Amino acid sequence: MYSQARGVLAASRLLAAIVGLPALAAPVSASAEELRAVRTFAVHAGNLGDVLAQVSRQSGMQVLTSAAPTIRVERTLSGRYRTAEALAILLRGLPLAVRAMPGGYLVTPAPAAPPPPALPPAPSPAPEAVGEPILVTGYRESLRQAVKVKRKATGIVEVTRAEDVAAFPDPNAADALQRLPGIAISRDSGEGRQVSLRGLGPLFTRTTLNGMEALATTASGMDNRGSASRQRRFDYSVFDAALFSGIEVRKTWSAQYDAGGVGGTVALHTLRPFDRQEDVTLTAVRAASAGNAEGIAPRITAELSRRNDSWGVLVAASWSRNRVTEYGYRNWDWVPVTFAEANIGPGVGTADRARLTGQGDPVFMSRGQSYSSWANRFTRLNLVGAIQHESEDGLHLTLDLVHARLSNDRQEYSLAAAGTNGLTTGTIDGTQMLRTVRIVGDTIVAGDLGGIDMRSESKVTQDRTAFTQAVLAAERPLGETTRLNLRLGYARSDFSEPVFDKAFLESTGQDFAFVATGAHPANRYGFDTTDPAQWSFMRADAREDAILNENVAARLELTQRLSPSLELLAGTSYRFFGNDGYERRVTQDYGTDVLLPATHPVDILSRAPYLVADVDAAFAATGQSRDLTAADNLPGMAYRVRENSYAAFAVARLDFALVAMPGEAELGLQYLRTDTSSTGEVRGNDTPLGRGQSSRHSAWLPSLRAWLDLRRDVRLRFAFSRDVNQPDVADLRAAAAVNSTPFGGTVETGDPALRPFTATALDLALEGYMGRDGYASLGLFYKRMDSFITSATTLMPYAETGLPAAFLYPGVPADTLYNVVRPLNGSGASIVGVEAALQRDLHFLPAPFDGLGVQANGTFVSGRSEVIYGQRAISLPLIDLSRWSGNATLYYTARQWDARIALAYRGTYRDGLGNNGNIGSWIKGSATLDFAGHAMLRPGLQASVEARNLTDTPIEQYTDRSARRLLARTRSGRTFAVGLRYAY
Repeated sequence: MYSQARGVLAASRLLAAIVGLPALAAPVSASAEELRAVRTFAVHAGNLGDVLAQVSRQSGMQVLTSAAPTIRVERTLSGRYRTAEALAILLRGLPLAVRAMPGGYLVTPAPAAPPPPALPPAPSPAPEAVGEPILVTGYRESLRQAVKVKRKATGIVEVTRAEDVAAFPDPNAADALQRLPGIAISRDSGEGRQVSLRGLGPLFTRTTLNGMEALATTASGMDNRGSASRQRRFDYSVFDAALFSGIEVRKTWSAQYDAGGVGGTVALHTLRPFDRQEDVTLTAVRAASAGNAEGIAPRITAELSRRNDSWGVLVAASWSRNRVTEYGYRNWDWVPVTFAEANIGPGVGTADRARLTGQGDPVFMSRGQSYSSWANRFTRLNLVGAIQHESEDGLHLTLDLVHARLSNDRQEYSLAAAGTNGLTTGTIDGTQMLRTVRIVGDTIVAGDLGGIDMRSESKVTQDRTAFTQAVLAAERPLGETTRLNLRLGYARSDFSEPVFDKAFLESTGQDFAFVATGAHPANRYGFDTTDPAQWSFMRADAREDAILNENVAARLELTQRLSPSLELLAGTSYRFFGNDGYERRVTQDYGTDVLLPATHPVDILSRAPYLVADVDAAFAATGQSRDLTAADNLPGMAYRVRENSYAAFAVARLDFALVAMPGEAELGLQYLRTDTSSTGEVRGNDTPLGRGQSSRHSAWLPSLRAWLDLRRDVRLRFAFSRDVNQPDVADLRAAAAVNSTPFGGTVETGDPALRPFTATALDLALEGYMGRDGYASLGLFYKRMDSFITSATTLMPYAETGLPAAFLYPGVPADTLYNVVRPLNGSGASIVGVEAALQRDLHFLPAPFDGLGVQANGTFVSGRSEVIYGQRAISLPLIDLSRWSGNATLYYTARQWDARIALAYRGTYRDGLGNNGNIGSWIKGSATLDFAGHAMLRPGLQASVEARNLTDTPIEQYTDRSARRLLARTRSGRTFAVGLRYAY
């Protein structure tokens, strides 16, 4: 058996040298799904070696032979077939036999009087006669596999495979995705949290898990980054990267897909037993430093997979615990400020005094200049299960099960000029005394004051996210040319934050100096901030949040091959999305009659030492309740949204040749109807009342995707589509907050009748492939958004708001004018961009440098929309749009080890509207550097060394596009890790 295998290997190597086929010594491990996948073929007649080379290239699989390569193959082939079917047609009547092998097929001379070769639709594992081929695995091979998928796709896609995800020091899938062209991520607690694609933010980036749309929600510990929010944005930090077999980013839309995500779709796939040809038993342990925090962060991963020819079962689990500390400088906001004349000392010049007292152009001062620290201890548990079945009659069944839990336990401390007579309002007329000031432009950069009431804050939060999903998929052939596909799925994300409690201390009449913006913000305090005698108890706050997301999906597809070059796909789908939740708050101020509760110095990294209250002791001392009820609902924040979407679609795929250049075109059309309903509380000063509203929208959505091979290794792609994107959840709320006075009032609400975002997209890409060594690509893209949803204040009679008359001030008529603040469909926006990518193995270099490789990409995007500030419309970059982003990876692979270092850059982007006359809020551009190395200690046992955020890059947020006034600058520290992985 061993000598036979060596003979086959030698023959395959000889054939590789003659016709350019890959040698059997390095086949690619292909899953059963890849083996049965339908491909587009355009194969010309010729010698056996040439024909098999065409099949190998067009299928992306190895097709090897030990037969004479000069055997004449007279048949041609054009159309969509499984690789096994294509080989059977081409070789019919020839004295050859075809066998499935790991990574592809082996063609050998047939015994005497051989029957025509016939292969089952789902090839069985490799027979022993093939021998023991050497499988190339690791990072380099994962890149090659990803390029295969990219090349075979009809549209423009980016792919990262299991080895790629697991090999980098990525705690979650967002961090792994950041190395793909056009992808940018936001960070929180030292990890990637949300994903933006080609200049459009997380709202426009649709995420699917195992083929169905899902939404997982968690919270940030920092108020500047949104805390808990009702948004249609997928939080990747809930999921460990190690449990995904692959991630695909679809940049072009097709009518066969569910509508949504006008920026693109991130398709996550968890592990399955048929992903590999063999059984797998795997355990991995990892220990990491905790960045700025103390202690060790452990992660344990395990996988058990068993399969035979027809059944497979897999269970996998990952558990990790980490402690992350961010600390730095923070301003709450910047406001135009006016000082009373009596609050300005003689050290302030005449010109500055005039501006500070309201004469001339206004000046902006920061609010609550703070030293702040956040510590988060989070625990993540992920469980994955899968059952697969493939029968001889072509039936394929897959059941995917996912459960994820993320628990965050946070502490936050801050020392701010935010007491009773602090620096938090636009009017300074209390005990504060401004001694000196430095004004640059319209900004108070630094100041020295007396009579300031300082405030320390201690906050404790605990939140939990529980995510569960089950997806059943079935595929069955109905004859030789027809396939039926069915998918049913349910997903639920339950976020709860039962603890969000704060306790405040106050120290009155203190000296205080600050530098609030620029490269080196800092504070100076004129008293001992750790002396209990300087502090008194001030206030306690309690808050609770809950957000429940549910997704239901049902999908039926029928595919009919009408001819070798024409295939039709038609189907229907149903989707349900539900979002429920509330936000509750209670604030209680206390006077000097309440004794100072237990206190302690800040016990995590901080820019300065200071005293804070013990939150538990503070609530116990005052008797204030921490268990809130519906009576404490924040006005406008208790509501539910329901969406039912119905779609029917048809897609035609045509294989063609243009002047001997093979190509494929896909034309599709989808009809979509979405019914939206929302119910919620309307709250004023009295008992809340319920309110409900519903709407219906429909659209016809065409798509066209095509590619043409200009040369054997040069492919031109084009795509056109029209897609829709539902508004954010909070914008659809029926809940409202009403503030009524004898002269009118204000209403803040959402609008369930908002029209969806609608976008027209055009894509053009040129891709050049370098065999198995890599590829280069250049792409242009354009999107036109018909309208952007923005917030506006409209003056209208109360009767036109649709709200109950019970909220009117007594005796005020219904035609009284109210300011109504709500979202509306505003003007549209366009996005234009270019992206370039290069991936190349540098094996042409002399040893030992032939193990090097590079992976690099860059994206430029431009897109703007008008934002209303008062009565003025200002053109600003779109939310979450970074004009420049890019990644570069240098890797080295050897027989027993590999290493790589990766740089990821994201340019400055706008994350909010800005307040109080500041034009936008922004996140400053930054670059992060990561490293990973792996070594095979013995068969099955691998060691790893990893480093994340080697540059200790800060997260810097500022407001106003011109003045760039600092909001926050924090660091989370570097992380180093070692690990062991054993597969047997």
